[in-house]
Amino acid sequence: MYEQKQFKDLKYLISLPEEPAEGERFPLVIFLHGAGTRSENTALLERNSNFVNLYKRQQARGYVLLAPLCSVNNWNEVMPTLLELVDTVRNAPYIDSKRVHLTGNSMGGYGTWELSSLRPEWFASAMPVCGGGIPWMAGKLVDLPIRTFHGLCDPTVDPIESLQMAKAVNKKGGHAELILFPELAHNCWDRVYSTEANYDWLLKFTTDRDKSLYEDLKGEIYG
Repeated sequence: MYEQKQFKDLKYLISLPEEPAEGERFPLVIFLHGAGTRSENTALLERNSNFVNLYKRQQARGYVLLAPLCSVNNWNEVMPTLLELVDTVRNAPYIDSKRVHLTGNSMGGYGTWELSSLRPEWFASAMPVCGGGIPWMAGKLVDLPIRTFHGLCDPTVDPIESLQMAKAVNKKGGHAELILFPELAHNCWDRVYSTEANYDWLLKFTTDRDKSLYEDLKGEIYG
């Protein structure tokens, strides 16, 4: 079962695997929600379909799930506190700090691009969904495996946002895959977080940067 906790002014939900062995360490998956889940309490976050999907798979896949709650306009406004929270949790004795994975949708997709750009060395992989970032920061992401998604019918966030970031990362020599859904709109996240292969991808990397795993990361744009 997940718990509600608070770090400074940032509330969050966290769920650990049941009955861990003494000294056992687990991967950490961090989920950043979208604008529709902004709130002063965690009730909306608990009902968020993407959080629910991640939570349903958490025990079977053996990771710790961390889901902060944004109560202000966007993740950028709480980024200093978010950085402190992530740093605190990733250094907890039950976390394998080489297997910290980051994902988020819409506003959380923007947050995923920003957070991973600020501390790329913290993360083993990143999976931003229908968000965008700052292309001139792409050089910081060249060693980070990235898979990003966007619906081509998205009326809320222009798909060019994801395209620009993927192209900028790859131009610098990075490994960003962009998966486009021609028939989907903004809520392409339903497809993303209900597809088991995306969890397989997200969790297979470590910060050791095993170059053999890069063989399948062509930096291609497809969908």
